[in-house]
Amino acid sequence: MTAKVEITCDGNGCTASISNEANGSTDDVSSLMKWHKWRNDPTTDEYQYCSCCWPAVKAEYEEMHKNGELSTL
Repeated sequence: MTAKVEITCDGNGCTASISNEANGSTDDVSSLMKWHKWRNDPTTDEYQYCSCCWPAVKAEYEEMHKNGELSTL
């Protein structure tokens, strides 16, 4: 039995999503994200970002880290 996995980007206004349904790929979330070059939020695993949104999210977190608003990335 394979579980259906669908991940939707948490970028502001983004509607991108990935799923293991199209090609019968793994039901392992981390493998599915790696395959599609998606990223987890660096502060929590609750949010995921597509490869288009990730550069802006990464820059925002790097700026917050530089300003002392985040202790780690």
